[in-house]
Amino acid sequence: MKKLLAKIRNKKLRGNISLLVILILLASSVISLLSINQIQRLITYGNMTFNYFRAFYIAKAGTELWLTEVYNRWDGFNHEILSGSAIVTWNLLSGYEWFEPNFHMNITWSFLYLTEDIRKSDECSSWNKIKLGSWEWIMLSLFSDKLSNKNIYQILWDGTWIIKLSNDSIERLELEGNEWKWGSINYFTFWLFDYNDAWEMNNIVVSTGTDLWAFLSINIEDMAWDHRYLTIKNPWTGDEVAEFCITMDNNELIPYSDSLITVFWHYGDMEVGLQSIVKKWVPDWTLNVLWE
Repeated sequence: MKKLLAKIRNKKLRGNISLLVILILLASSVISLLSINQIQRLITYGNMTFNYFRAFYIAKAGTELWLTEVYNRWDGFNHEILSGSAIVTWNLLSGYEWFEPNFHMNITWSFLYLTEDIRKSDECSSWNKIKLGSWEWIMLSLFSDKLSNKNIYQILWDGTWIIKLSNDSIERLELEGNEWKWGSINYFTFWLFDYNDAWEMNNIVVSTGTDLWAFLSINIEDMAWDHRYLTIKNPWTGDEVAEFCITMDNNELIPYSDSLITVFWHYGDMEVGLQSIVKKWVPDWTLNVLWE
């Protein structure tokens, strides 16, 4: 009887050990599968991160290049570089065809409407109008950069770097949706500044009124302008706020001191787009006059 009980105990012990080994093997298999799955996820995440940072930093490099270009060009400079451009193909795309790279850089410095937000310049809306509070102003360059939409490395042997807007174009400038808030006074101070090629002031014309076209048509015709600037100022010290957009009646693009930089880069499975708004200050030589 004792021998029989000993045999039964030995069999139960061996059975428990076998079951424990099986459970350990199952647990090890599950842990291995989870580890493999996690490693695969890490590899995928690593590849995505690599592609993202590759796309982001090339897009950022494009933004920095365009910022440099903006600060070395005249107002109204517009330019675009696409993936098919030689500078992109030779320097950025060679050897990366497998990742289907695609590149787009754009500087917009001329707009259909001049509005509060130049990212939305295709219409004049109540929420997007330029708002001038007391003694605030907006300045327009009445010329544009000569290299717009041309070879960025082109050399101009004649020494001329700007294209002057014609008198006909300037006279078509108008205020759209003009209205005033919180007051009954409703006229502006209009200024025309003129500088020669040596940046010596030729002339200043100033007048008050509400009709921009009337001001321009009277003062623009009989003067030999070089570098021309138009300024619209709210001359009041109270709570009167002027709201308007600036456009041309023939839908011609208007050069502006602010510019919009858009850079897009596609690399592998990642697409990164960066957009920057660059605001240039009013030229120093006009500030003393405008504060009077």
